[in-house]
Amino acid sequence: MLGDHCKNEFDTMSDSLSSNLFQLEGTPNELLLEIFQYVNPIDLRSFEGLNKRINCIIQALKVNIVVRCQEKDEFNYLSIFTPTQIVRLEIRNYCLPLKLNVMTELRSFTLDCTYLSNEQLDQITKIRLLRLEWLSIENVTYDLRTPLLDVISRGEHFPSLKTCQIKSRHHYNLENNDSKSLPNNALRSLAIDTWHWSQLDWLLHQLPNLRRFETNFGKSYDSMIHYVQPHLLITYLKITLNDPLHDLETFLKWTPNLTRLRIRGKIRGNDVLKHFEKMAEFLSILVPRLQHFDCELYCYTNDNEAHELIIRQLHPIFSKIRCLSGRAQNKCYATDIMIYPVDNEYECE
Repeated sequence: MLGDHCKNEFDTMSDSLSSNLFQLEGTPNELLLEIFQYVNPIDLRSFEGLNKRINCIIQALKVNIVVRCQEKDEFNYLSIFTPTQIVRLEIRNYCLPLKLNVMTELRSFTLDCTYLSNEQLDQITKIRLLRLEWLSIENVTYDLRTPLLDVISRGEHFPSLKTCQIKSRHHYNLENNDSKSLPNNALRSLAIDTWHWSQLDWLLHQLPNLRRFETNFGKSYDSMIHYVQPHLLITYLKITLNDPLHDLETFLKWTPNLTRLRIRGKIRGNDVLKHFEKMAEFLSILVPRLQHFDCELYCYTNDNEAHELIIRQLHPIFSKIRCLSGRAQNKCYATDIMIYPVDNEYECE
């Protein structure tokens, strides 16, 4: 009886598998292609070899590859795809050598330099990816910073690049090699963790169609810098300044068509109200098109909530400013955070 029961269970399972296989075979190619597009690439190897039709559908997919593990066996699934199928690649762990130059359809590339060999790092500044639109590089090494910036600013290697994000391994400025090259007309958004005032004019000139710029100036504006050509197309500025009042006033003279601004830094002195009064004055004059304003401004003061209410009345875009309290008399005037960030670099004991 037990044997008959097992046989019945096996027959039922076989019928179910046959039925599912029949349903899969009866599904149009277009629908299977759409379904497989949402399947994790590492799981697609389970379908490879079922039949010629499924193999052809898998070979027609555009795939997103994310490297997060260290097991070499986990990379075996890459063999079922051709390099031209990969449209998004993210490397956040050690991986086998990849020939990036043959990934001609790559649109998005994110990598952490910590996990790349010297040979792989060398590839970054030599490859040509004509369709690449998004590039994000973290933990950039000292030796890589200048050639990397040179490649990005010229645009010859990545002519379709629209968005670029660069974060250095340590706090040092990225530098250009002062070579005279044609401007990069494609790049629209650039985020660099640190920049220097002396190279700002070069950067803005090199990226004439830039719309969004994010960076951190570790030092105050140098008055020895006499002229920077205004950039009329930048509309979004996210910036950290050593002096978020006078440095901001200087910078905004070069971005007159700004519509969105986020400023971070430490308020000089203890007179917070005076700081925002001066800011309200030059914002209306220098960036009349400004519609969105966010701030994260730190100070050490015993100002009460009455100042917060007055600040909101100084300018329409100040209406969301709140005073967040930290330890002792540490405070942060902010719009887009709800809790005081403890252990920030501006905090006083």
